[in-house]
Amino acid sequence: MSSTTARPAALSLTRLAPAITGAVALVVYARTLLPGQAFGDWGEMQTVPHVLGVAHPTGYPTYILLAWLAELVPLGSVAYRANFLSAVLVAAALATLTAIAIRLDVRPALAIAAALGTGAVGTVWAAATVAEVNPLHLLLCALLLHRALVWEARRSAVDLALGGLLLGLAVGNHLLTLFVGPFIVLYVVWVGRRELLARPWIVLPALIAGLIGVSVYAYIPIAAGRSPVLPYSHPTTLEGVWWLVSGEQFRTQFDFLSSKGPGVFLASLGDLRDLAIDRATAVLPLLGLVGIGVLVVRRTAFGLACAGILVSGAYVWANYLRLEHYLLVPWLVLGIGTAAALEWVARVVARLGDREQVPATDTGASGTGAAAGAADAVERRRVAGTGVALVALGMAVILAGLNWADGDRSGDRSGDDYVAATLDLLPQDAAILSYWDTSTPLWHALFVEGRRPDVLVVDDTNIVYDGWGTREARIASLICERPVYILRLSERDLVPTRQDYALTPVGTVPVSAGGPSASTTRPIYRVEPLDPSTCGG
Repeated sequence: MSSTTARPAALSLTRLAPAITGAVALVVYARTLLPGQAFGDWGEMQTVPHVLGVAHPTGYPTYILLAWLAELVPLGSVAYRANFLSAVLVAAALATLTAIAIRLDVRPALAIAAALGTGAVGTVWAAATVAEVNPLHLLLCALLLHRALVWEARRSAVDLALGGLLLGLAVGNHLLTLFVGPFIVLYVVWVGRRELLARPWIVLPALIAGLIGVSVYAYIPIAAGRSPVLPYSHPTTLEGVWWLVSGEQFRTQFDFLSSKGPGVFLASLGDLRDLAIDRATAVLPLLGLVGIGVLVVRRTAFGLACAGILVSGAYVWANYLRLEHYLLVPWLVLGIGTAAALEWVARVVARLGDREQVPATDTGASGTGAAAGAADAVERRRVAGTGVALVALGMAVILAGLNWADGDRSGDRSGDDYVAATLDLLPQDAAILSYWDTSTPLWHALFVEGRRPDVLVVDDTNIVYDGWGTREARIASLICERPVYILRLSERDLVPTRQDYALTPVGTVPVSAGGPSASTTRPIYRVEPLDPSTCGG
């Protein structure tokens, strides 16, 4: 193959590489997508956007508005559309990872291999197959990193403004951005310090764009003021909006802002290592760490930014319930590091090949020999890159095979089964007191699908934010007006209810215990007065 033929082919692959990564990832994620309803936060994100309601703290307005648009697309059920949006977002994030790697001088084939390997990590795969806000967080962080590299190369005010807009939208989607954004901003300022000193005015459009992005939070009081069917905590006042957006409800559940945070983080490193190996084998995390080291040496500012994002993300994970989806951005960074490590390995292999070559001794044809030697060196580098890419792609395929069973949600109908079984058990005009994980799929059935509008679903959040105080007080307000039922994950939760009411099991349903799918079964109880004469009986 001539060099002129090889060069256009390489340029073509460079342009197509992100699209190839995204297309392959999307096909796999669509094949393994959850087909229907989900429990918990995942069920909420299938429902709240469609009814333009208010989600649990911190509100996630960027996601709510994007998902509302996505759920208008006539593709299967609304629940399926919300799930498919996650597949699109994660596939786009992997495509962006590929583009980032190419900008770091990683060969396209190696960039594709690293991105697909990252997409096969169990944590990333799980996020791509069911509705949630974290896939959008992953994509926005990837786009921010890519735009920062574009800014370094071009120093354009447009790139700075786009970066500001992306940062504002990312903050409007998830406050985890506060643990990512500072590292990217510092990198942008450092690499563009001379340009910023020479033209300080270019910061103003970026600030304005950032404010425009973060203004999505105005959605929350606007939506709450419309009295939607799902208005979490009714945030119609400035105080109420701040309570929701700041995550005040969960302040007691995290330690990352306390003096205990560093100790908790260090104590978690063993568990973090085990989790990483379980989700990705030891190969990808090790390659990622090696690659970040390579970047620190060769692209110091960007490498340090990546290292900071990685440590910060792991720190938050360790100090806040160890929620695995909080590790999505750290996996993105490890994916970038993996790409850099693969390129480094390919160059080392090529250099070893160069050393094995015997130098030409025919001085009469020194020019011809030098040209031939240079061509041979280029060919050896190409072969080395191809060989490393094939091995890396093979590793990605193996990782996908290892994680397929856990990543495949295509046969999971547990959310739909739960809803069908529960609604079948409830008579006309029934009220059911439920807990969060099992309330959200019922809300989806009532408010999105229009099933059983006669049923009243009372979640714990309704009891708190509607001012009832206790479940028993809410039951008292309903017991003489409706057939009342209760569903709890723990029998201990029923102790105060049993003291005031008679509970009779009427059936068993599959339920979730903190995930998008059912993981156990629980009975539904009919609630009746201890004294039948209470309601005139």
